[in-house]
Amino acid sequence: MVWRKGLGMALVIGFGCVAHANETATGPAELPPIGAFMDEAEFGYVSISPDGKHLAQFMRVDGIGRFQVLTYPGREPVINFNLGERQQVGNMLWLSDTRVLTSPRRYLIGFDFLVPTGELYTVDIETGSVRSLGIGAPLHLLPDDPDHILILRYSAKAFAEAHRLNINSGHTRRLTRSAMRTGNLLADINGGLTMSDGVNGDFEYEVRHRKDGERWRLVHSSPYAGASWAPVHFGPTPDTWYTFDDRSAATAGLGLYNSEDNTHELIIRHPRVDVSGLLADFNGHAWAVRFDHHYPAVQYLDKNHPLAAQHAAISKMFPEDEVQFLNYTRDHRLTVAFISGDRRPGDYVLVNLETRKIEPLAQRRPQLTREMLAPMNPVEIRVRDGDTIYAYVTSPEAAERPGPLVVMVHGGPHGIRDFWGFNTQVQLLASRGYHVLGVNFRGSGGYGREYLRKGFGEWGALMQDDVTDATRWAVESGIADAERICIFGGSYGAYSALMGVAREPDLYRCAIGAAGVYDLSIMESSGDVRALRGGITYIRQILRGAQDKPERSPVNLADRIKARVLLMHGGEDRRAPMEHARRMRAALEEAGNPAEWLYDIEQGHGAAGNEPRREMYQRVLDFLAESTGARSTDGA
Repeated sequence: MVWRKGLGMALVIGFGCVAHANETATGPAELPPIGAFMDEAEFGYVSISPDGKHLAQFMRVDGIGRFQVLTYPGREPVINFNLGERQQVGNMLWLSDTRVLTSPRRYLIGFDFLVPTGELYTVDIETGSVRSLGIGAPLHLLPDDPDHILILRYSAKAFAEAHRLNINSGHTRRLTRSAMRTGNLLADINGGLTMSDGVNGDFEYEVRHRKDGERWRLVHSSPYAGASWAPVHFGPTPDTWYTFDDRSAATAGLGLYNSEDNTHELIIRHPRVDVSGLLADFNGHAWAVRFDHHYPAVQYLDKNHPLAAQHAAISKMFPEDEVQFLNYTRDHRLTVAFISGDRRPGDYVLVNLETRKIEPLAQRRPQLTREMLAPMNPVEIRVRDGDTIYAYVTSPEAAERPGPLVVMVHGGPHGIRDFWGFNTQVQLLASRGYHVLGVNFRGSGGYGREYLRKGFGEWGALMQDDVTDATRWAVESGIADAERICIFGGSYGAYSALMGVAREPDLYRCAIGAAGVYDLSIMESSGDVRALRGGITYIRQILRGAQDKPERSPVNLADRIKARVLLMHGGEDRRAPMEHARRMRAALEEAGNPAEWLYDIEQGHGAAGNEPRREMYQRVLDFLAESTGARSTDGA
């Protein structure tokens, strides 16, 4: 079986082609502004009603968020709510043909992203009325009971509680709670609450099951990143659960657990990457799984499912992009799909199974055309100890070779990884002529348990060596000009950027750290990770003594740094408190290499809002241009 994205074009009879708006044969007329990449996208989500007669959507007009419901196919607005600049609809879930359940997201102090508020509202499209249903998260729609759904709420003692919610009156009845604090409850195919999982006080993962009226019974436990299985979705019968399972191999595959006889069956596994998603139809029945090796790939669990045939046909139409099915009518006749790729920010389309037509609905970033964007290519790199790591190289077609390179280090770092596809930061840098290298160093997620575990205790050591080896590979491959390389990251990525210029003072011309951790010795006494259940145990497991080694913290290595440094931090950062940036800045000052400084007292773990992001990336582009001799930008 070949696990890579096809490059050939195939035609499907009856399906029309959806072109990206504003594409021309002559390419872009001018440099796209920073805001085209870094502003909030113009469209956030589109959803079709179960009967196919309405479309719900969230959009932004001149920076103002709006929730709309339109008739279909006429597309006449019947609902149009103004949500302001700092709020958007996070989730849309049709409870009936005429009622939508929504939940907002807002910018909150300390966060650089829109945070789910947990508030639930129903919108009646016939009357226009909006009803608040309190706080919670949908758990099961109870399709045989049109007046109720199941929701999850967290109690004051941090237990997940399942409630039966009357969607007409807002009244709730508590049913049960999770087996442990900060745990989770899963509903079976009929809405039965028999499965719970979560992390205990020693940061060990546990799965517990019970039958009606019985106590919770431990059916599985494992240490963090140990061989494990986790329930992710109800199976085809009340006693079965789909699981992600890596106990018998290096990667996590899709399994099926039978709680009646406590047995497991492996359904599908990729030899090099973990399963990354499970796709379900209107009724919640799984029909496909997703893997992300070099490119995203979908494997069908039931090739005879109507969605499988539909998805296969459309994917052949867009061989250079990814097709994701988002939501459907109850008969699966109409499907809202999202088509995106490295050079396509994302188009919402409506797929009609009967007419075999694709109808464009909306574009996330219509200012950006394919010609303005650069291809992202996966690479495998052999590093110094003989292992193979994974990376992505994004290079503008007209870029110098060798030319200026920016090494982008992802945050996290454990369990997080870079993926193929449209990336706003990467494409902004590429639009200014930079090659961009994203490295999935060991310790990143998605490549199996051992790949993840190899990063434990290796902050500033093996994990940093992987980034260094990837950078040198880019030089040896003729991509990067050895005299014009910078390294840039946020959170852990900022730590890696500063460690990079400290450990390899002649490799990089500049380093940019955003919302960074620079002193591992204060990880257990500052930041919000330590306050999580098992947080201190987690920190000790991933650092494994690195916090006690001065040479693992860039704040202690400032005298080795020759490169120019830009530090950016927010005064409300709770994940990486301001003390990290203050110490790093003071150390560089004392070493005679004062850092450039961008500080915003109102920002948190990154930049929230269009204007702060434009300011931040204007500063980044100017700093990179001064350091590498590449072009900067002409406005936001």
